[in-house]
Amino acid sequence: MSEPAIHALSGSGEVTGYGHVLKQDEVDTTHGPILYLEDITVSFDGFKALNQLSLTIERGELRCVIGPNGAGKTTMMDVITGKTRPDTGSAFFGQTFDLARLPETEIARLGIGRKFQKPTVFEKHTGVRKS
Repeated sequence: MSEPAIHALSGSGEVTGYGHVLKQDEVDTTHGPILYLEDITVSFDGFKALNQLSLTIERGELRCVIGPNGAGKTTMMDVITGKTRPDTGSAFFGQTFDLARLPETEIARLGIGRKFQKPTVFEKHTGVRKS
């Protein structure tokens, strides 16, 4: 797949491209996937947590990412959410939003985020409410 096209904001605040008009912050999937990662590499002190990872997810598709500790699952999610910047590669949300360049706050406004597990979800009931 070639590099996704980047659309420019017009003066009216709409994104235009391919003869299709989008509202600002709308995800453009008219010519490709909703999530596109290509050749993502992330290194931490010389250790390659991700080594040329490529992943494509189409609109409506569900994927589960599994693997052993140290396989790069969290690092991949950190790249998608903007917490970690890749050393190399491309990360796009639709054809419009370059996740490798947007700040975390802008990525969150697009609806991309994560929820961390809380190991105490089912606390033992003691009859005393915690506030």
